[in-house]
Amino acid sequence: MTRFKEKRRIDAAILHRNRSELEWARSYCKMRLGIAPMKHHQKHWGKILKKVEAALAEVNDGGSAT
Repeated sequence: MTRFKEKRRIDAAILHRNRSELEWARSYCKMRLGIAPMKHHQKHWGKILKKVEAALAEVNDGGSAT
């Protein structure tokens, strides 16, 4: 799976508020942050992680879960 496919998977998880996909996305983003070699890569994955965690918090609070 390429990073482009993974990014689309993350975007879909955020859009559809799919709990299991959001949990996968969170772990993937954390992994990417752990191996990010450059500061701008860390910022990029950090921003995506924040979006994923916000969506996951919404799902866990009883938002529009699927």
